[in-house]
Amino acid sequence: MLSRRAFVAGAAALLCRPRPARAEGRAAKDHVLRLDLPILTEDPAAVPVIVWAEHPMEADHYVRSIRVALPTDPVPEKGRYGFTPLAGRAWVSLQMRSGAGGLVQAEAEDTRHGRFVATGEVRVAEGGCGVGPDRVRKDTAGNPVVRLPRAYRAGDIIEVRARIDHASHTGLAFKNGKYVREAPEYYLTQMLATFDGRPVCDFRLTSAVSANPLIRFTVKVPGPGTLRVLWKNSDGQSWEAAQPLKPA
Repeated sequence: MLSRRAFVAGAAALLCRPRPARAEGRAAKDHVLRLDLPILTEDPAAVPVIVWAEHPMEADHYVRSIRVALPTDPVPEKGRYGFTPLAGRAWVSLQMRSGAGGLVQAEAEDTRHGRFVATGEVRVAEGGCGVGPDRVRKDTAGNPVVRLPRAYRAGDIIEVRARIDHASHTGLAFKNGKYVREAPEYYLTQMLATFDGRPVCDFRLTSAVSANPLIRFTVKVPGPGTLRVLWKNSDGQSWEAAQPLKPA
């Protein structure tokens, strides 16, 4: 017989399993936007999010951006993620802060047919958008790293893993059941990836993106060259990391 403890553990695991959200709008038949996130998360300061569009990425027809937002949050905007055909896919994985949970909205824009959306609900404990200013260290920012798969060929669409040590502070603190501003925001504002000077993706971030972010995206390997990733923050600082692309 299944014990009560085992039943509760199994139910929690099921709730935490990511699942795709549904696409809506006029373009739903031909353009599908996917939003993968947990229904319930234990850490409101690092909610995993994967969003992508099932859509062509051709020179004259591609998804140029995906915006992620949670309107009920103290910091509702979770970033705008821009793509070029060189990305191969309009796909990004990140971690976001959420102070209230609710209905996450993703909105994609393509170069021909306009916008199409997907939604998904997430539940969090309160406090994910608040961090005490005394816990934010600016002197540890840096150490950018870009990682590629071990083997790939020209024309392959590969996953890139980009990570940097960087604190993130919304400037808000959760006190007496509400958020109050205590300090200016401190966060990464942009992550730009290029291949031999040609843009791959341009991600405009907000203070609702988690600290020390690991951001994954894709690139369609044109051939040998250099992939560079540039990060900028709200204090005007910047960091760069590069990896040579050497297809078999």
